[in-house]
Amino acid sequence: MNKHKLHQRSAIFYQSLYLMNLLLLPGLAFIILLWFFYKNSKKLGWQRIHLYRATQLSLLAGLLVIIIPLIIIFTAKQYEAYLLAMILYCISVHTAFVMIGMLNIARAMARKVPFF
Repeated sequence: MNKHKLHQRSAIFYQSLYLMNLLLLPGLAFIILLWFFYKNSKKLGWQRIHLYRATQLSLLAGLLVIIIPLIIIFTAKQYEAYLLAMILYCISVHTAFVMIGMLNIARAMARKVPFF
């Protein structure tokens, strides 16, 4: 495969890493995405926008799906009630981030900038 085609597919790869972080290999895919962010953050083009958005959304998803629910549960007075609420919250927020990732990977395949 020539370098030009590989460069065109990098946006798809970045968005795939974002979805892998949410669905398949959480943590490992995020570390790989951060490595690509460190390595390729100075490049220009619409692929760079996909790299930035995938990294930003991964950080935001980690905050909203993991950190905030843990803080609320550990500081709650009625643990059982908050636990149920946080389970529903995490499922809803996680699903929203997966849908955003699917939309962004479709836009990467169409060679357009990400929607979110």
